[in-house]
Amino acid sequence: MRFKVVKLKQALLVIGLVFGPSELLLAKKTNQAIYEDPFDLGAGGAALTRASKDGILFTNPAQLPLGSKIIRWIGLSTSVLTNKESVDTARDMIQQAQGSGSEESSEEASAGADAFIEKVFANPVRLGWGVAFSVLTHNVGGAVFSRLEPDFEANLYGEYGMPEIRFTAESYHGGALGMGLRTPLRWLYLGATAKYLYAAEPEFGVELTNKEKIAELSDPTSLQNSISHNTGTGLDLGSLLFFQGDYTDLTLALKVDDVGNTAFQGDGSAPTSFKQMAHAGVGVTLHTGADALHFALDYRDIQGAYEEDLFKRVYAGTKLTIRTYLGLAAGFYQGYPTMGAEIDLIIMRLALCSYTRELGDHAGVNPRRIYLASLSTGF
Repeated sequence: MRFKVVKLKQALLVIGLVFGPSELLLAKKTNQAIYEDPFDLGAGGAALTRASKDGILFTNPAQLPLGSKIIRWIGLSTSVLTNKESVDTARDMIQQAQGSGSEESSEEASAGADAFIEKVFANPVRLGWGVAFSVLTHNVGGAVFSRLEPDFEANLYGEYGMPEIRFTAESYHGGALGMGLRTPLRWLYLGATAKYLYAAEPEFGVELTNKEKIAELSDPTSLQNSISHNTGTGLDLGSLLFFQGDYTDLTLALKVDDVGNTAFQGDGSAPTSFKQMAHAGVGVTLHTGADALHFALDYRDIQGAYEEDLFKRVYAGTKLTIRTYLGLAAGFYQGYPTMGAEIDLIIMRLALCSYTRELGDHAGVNPRRIYLASLSTGF
């Protein structure tokens, strides 16, 4: 165990370098939008027919004209997230620290260190944050955003049977400008979003016995080459068929992301491109004058550009909004249940949600149960 403690400290030093102020990390994008509103995630991520605030620009800009106000939203949104395993590990460490006295023996201290190492090898760590400033009107909208989600996982038996530390990350930043128009057909809406992206998707593992690899990653020049960001510009096109009734609305959506593929340039190894994808969605809304219950189903990446299994491409959920001040959400995201809530205090909105990201090829292989909190200020 002492061997693992020493080697893990070396690996943690590498983590410190990786997450330094110059560059950032994260897991590879597939069919998910590069930026999603927390309340939409709480509703299973099914947002092609009804998205919240900034999420409209990145999920389907054809929704812009549906707002009843000329100014739909001006404000700043910030969010932080972590996974359940990180919370459990932190809680156990706090309880252990509170239970250990000043007269703790060296044997007890060693046992405590060993227990901590075991937790590190048993529980993955995922942390992240996001921020977006956006202005949305009845027909146009713009946003600048930044999103980072590094993921750290230790395995007693890695790819070659030795203890291993594995890093993945999603680091997406940039700006978007969207437009939505109502056509002469009153039920048909069209939209487009142009975007500029600054992105990195590093993914690599380090065996604790591989001194050369640890030394390589400890070198600032080599490390920067591993996690450099690339830049690219892309275009998304969306459409919406909206049939409104007195108490029931039906919405159909078709969306194409990264038309013609979004190519990236730069010194980073990834991403080199975001593939063109086609999505379809259906939504049904039951409503009164002030309350609404929205059911939605999205089928993403219809042509299978990213070759993902079906469970990662189908999103479903429901949103209940009460007097526009309170929202409740539930759904299924990547095959796992989600839940969320949002409180609107006029110039301040608080959103909480829980969902699961599956990093493996099948449900249950390598999930991350995420807890996310978001605060928005604006009107």
